[in-house]
Amino acid sequence: MRLAFLVALLLSLTAWAQAPKTKVILDTDIGDDIDDAWALGFVVSYPNFKPLGITMAHGNTPGRAKIACKLLHAAGRDAIPVLVGRQTSKQVAPQFSWAEDYEKTRPATTPAADFIVEMARRYPGEVVLIAVGPLENVADALQKEPNLGKLLKRVVLMSGCIYGTATKPEPAPEYNVYAALADSRAVYGAGLPLTIVPLDSTTRVQLRDEERARVQKSRAPLAYALECLYRLWLSRPAARMTLHDQLAVAEAARPAEFFELKETLPIVVDDKGFTRIDREHGKPVTVCLEPRRDQIMEYYLSVLLGPSSGK
Repeated sequence: MRLAFLVALLLSLTAWAQAPKTKVILDTDIGDDIDDAWALGFVVSYPNFKPLGITMAHGNTPGRAKIACKLLHAAGRDAIPVLVGRQTSKQVAPQFSWAEDYEKTRPATTPAADFIVEMARRYPGEVVLIAVGPLENVADALQKEPNLGKLLKRVVLMSGCIYGTATKPEPAPEYNVYAALADSRAVYGAGLPLTIVPLDSTTRVQLRDEERARVQKSRAPLAYALECLYRLWLSRPAARMTLHDQLAVAEAARPAEFFELKETLPIVVDDKGFTRIDREHGKPVTVCLEPRRDQIMEYYLSVLLGPSSGK
């Protein structure tokens, strides 16, 4: 079964490598939860992505930029620029220590929002913006370019909670929404070509021990870096990564392939950070639900580590 999947994956990756690459920008708050770093690993490993840049969102954005720069260096992707967004605090988390002395490469001087606008104008209808953190940079880009929705091909967010999580059958405010509430309300209300992967889906996909072991066994510098960051992130031995951000990246890579259900719903963000269905005032948002957990994980790890990683 695994061999058949890997053969199919290799054929698929070969075909996709020959196809035009999708231009992407990853907007991330890397450094707090661990899923951001592992999502960045997928972005730079996926053969059909052409990463235009990695933009830092929320909190200590200069500190986040050092993590991203070091991770890109480990992956041999120094040519991908890292852009610093609006700084909202100077707080640090354990992962920041991994890159605190890193100086080999530095972020670009262009502000993150300016970069998003510049790329959207340079490649109209071609850029997919993947935002997996609070939405300051996206909101700032909208202020600079009100027609951003017409310029971008897609905006894919890890964001929101519509019906409930894997453990609670009712909606809840989601961190990326309420951490920058005014910015979230601006982004959801702008009429962007918006797709979200909410907590309804992401809370159903956690990294299993045998899956982490595949990363630990890899000798690739990127895999080693991701394992180092994972160890810094662990708060207790039983902690396991939930693949929030990776699901948004997977949706951007292979639209509609990894979810059983996609609904287009009129969504508004209320003043408490809930993403609510509002048929009178809501803007249409494509919502990815019912993730195909095992298919996502096998594809994700095979891309991250190479097709031979499953053997």
